[in-house]
Amino acid sequence: MVMARYVLVAAAASAVSAKISVQVHRNLEVAPTTNVVVKFHCDQPLSTHRRRLQAGASRADTIQSLVESLQEHTSATQKDVLGLLATQPESTDGSSATVTATTWIDCAMYINNASDDVVKKIAAFPQVKSIHEPVVVAMSPMKPTDAKAEAAGANQWGIDMIQAPAVWAKGNKGQGIVVGSIDTGVRYTHEALQSNWRKEYGWFDPYNGTDAPYDKWGHGTHTMGTIAGTAQGMGVAPGSQWMSCLGCNYLCYQQQVIQCAQFMLCPTDSKGNKKDCSKAPHVVSNSYGMYSAGQNYLDEAIAAWREASIIPVFANCNEQQLGCGFAGYPASSPNVIGVGGTNERDSLYLGTSLGPTADNRIKPDVAAPGEDVASAANYDDKSLTTMSGTSMAAPHVAGAIALYLVEHKGATYDQVYTAFTNNADTKLVLSNRTCGGIPDTQYPNNIYGYGRINVLKAVTAAPDTPRPTLAPPPPVCARTELNTNFEGGDIKSTWPREIDDCCTDCQNTPNCNAYSWTYVSDPTPQGGTCLLKNLQGAPERKYNEFYKSATMYPQGYNCGPMEYNTDYAGFDIKSTSQAKPESCCAECQKTKECKVFVWTPDNGGTCYLKSAKGEMKWLFNAKAGSAPSKPNPPSDCGALEENTDYADNDLSSTSQAKAESCCADCQNTPKCKVFVWNNYNGGTCWLKTAKGKKTVMGAKAGSIGSSDNQACGAVESNVDYVDQDVAEAPGAASSDCCTACQANAACNAYSWFNGVCYLKSGR
Repeated sequence: MVMARYVLVAAAASAVSAKISVQVHRNLEVAPTTNVVVKFHCDQPLSTHRRRLQAGASRADTIQSLVESLQEHTSATQKDVLGLLATQPESTDGSSATVTATTWIDCAMYINNASDDVVKKIAAFPQVKSIHEPVVVAMSPMKPTDAKAEAAGANQWGIDMIQAPAVWAKGNKGQGIVVGSIDTGVRYTHEALQSNWRKEYGWFDPYNGTDAPYDKWGHGTHTMGTIAGTAQGMGVAPGSQWMSCLGCNYLCYQQQVIQCAQFMLCPTDSKGNKKDCSKAPHVVSNSYGMYSAGQNYLDEAIAAWREASIIPVFANCNEQQLGCGFAGYPASSPNVIGVGGTNERDSLYLGTSLGPTADNRIKPDVAAPGEDVASAANYDDKSLTTMSGTSMAAPHVAGAIALYLVEHKGATYDQVYTAFTNNADTKLVLSNRTCGGIPDTQYPNNIYGYGRINVLKAVTAAPDTPRPTLAPPPPVCARTELNTNFEGGDIKSTWPREIDDCCTDCQNTPNCNAYSWTYVSDPTPQGGTCLLKNLQGAPERKYNEFYKSATMYPQGYNCGPMEYNTDYAGFDIKSTSQAKPESCCAECQKTKECKVFVWTPDNGGTCYLKSAKGEMKWLFNAKAGSAPSKPNPPSDCGALEENTDYADNDLSSTSQAKAESCCADCQNTPKCKVFVWNNYNGGTCWLKTAKGKKTVMGAKAGSIGSSDNQACGAVESNVDYVDQDVAEAPGAASSDCCTACQANAACNAYSWFNGVCYLKSGR
């Protein structure tokens, strides 16, 4: 019994420690205190909001409900931590733990001067999800041109390239649409931006609390000019209004970026007061980010935006020199439109970060003009300046979405995504690259995504059903390890231009299972050297800033790219001994309910087989992967209903990237009869015991009173009453159904859809 107690105590301590990031542990090893961000579990507010929301609620009411749910949840879950901090003794040297801010959109608390003891006590609270140091993000690196751009006689080249003027000719310049930007600010007095800044609820500066927009760095003025500039042919949607938040003061600090995300969800005045959720923008352009394995600091904010029908657009970053597989975050999120860059020749901007993502998804989603783009300058009120980067490409997409939303009012994220990906131009100049096993001759690919956007085609095309997601090919080469040379095992050398070409060379060389690439011994003017290798056992890694290395996956490996230095907490089924991480794939596939594996070098190599992904943790030398999903027979679950939700009757929720995967989760959950899937948190299945009220876009439902003389009740928009049908009747409008229902003795309720009254015995 005593031994069991010690085991339980150790397990509890381990669980607490697992919530604390490795970097926080390291910081506290060398200093008595550190600054931390405490993340609380934040899934419940969406469920609360969905239960509260009334059918037919306006966009403003929908966002208000979401914000109230987030604020209430954050306040309730943070009470214990605030109480703990209030009881801490005051320090004479000013190092007491102090709460500097809380943010409700992601259920987070920022604490300065937290000691090791305080951090561990906070982590022990069950409502605490994780503790990490504040993230500092770079602006998406760009190439500025010092010389002023010449004023255009007509339109800037990118505007013409995506065919925005042809949309303007139809009377559509983005009027009635509000576009937000989180950036370095805006010079609002510039002639191209002064007239369409929304002065009320149009600016927030979480750093200094200023009353009007300004821009010390020029980046935000340039990007906003591309979105909405009204002069010199620079803006895609010159009829739209713009609002801005200063998230980046050269560097982008997590607290201020999240505060800007809150401002976009429910805007305030410039002092952060007088919230008015009806002022939320329709689309938000973001040109910041960086590649960092396991980064997820903005996930909750993105999920809230998506729930509020705010469309997030992110620059894919400019780290092409790293090779394939380094799409920047947040652009790599499955819940945003990630944008790569092109040039005036319709070829790839030679800076665009390339996909795939760590879990083998296509990124970028689309490409747009990003090289030598002229737009508003921040040093006077008339000049233009030229910049290059995916920072310049993302605003083209944000402006194009504004034009689309004028023509297709109330369009959802999925409808916007489908319109732009289905109608992108694909006759682009080939880069002759293959990333993630997909050459740039095949679309979508990890270079241009679905292609370079064409707003005219997107706006005028008939609404499409979402194109099916194609399964990516099995990976051949593992993710590139930077600043690393694999020692020994050399077979031969080749001289391709890029490290990604080493993968093909190794694949075509007998016995090659790894390679290192360097440009130090390159005999050609441009390019590098591939050192093809046959390694026995794990690679012997040596740090070298001039080298990059990767291994080949064994033939038949189909578990997708592995994530380096990554562990997923919990959900363990069992462990097996395997010398190589690639061997965990087969172990997981033959183990019932295994969906995820984590390999560590412990005891000569160990595979930890798991039923699901828990919280992502940094773990040195660990590698994580996912087993391929096993499709259910078509007859297992009925056909999916698009744009449909069944309210209430919830059992639980599970994380699934695709709606089709909910079927098995429902079958494996006692009492589950119905499921609803949406994009929340990268994909969520809401498992239910029965069908409640059915939400169908365009439907209307109502009921009649018990008395023959009583009028019908108020009509509920986008709601269908499920089952209990007694008859059908024609109806040009929903009001016709009331008369038809009153004339039928068995009818007590009705639903109307597309000219038909469905008469029902009950709701």
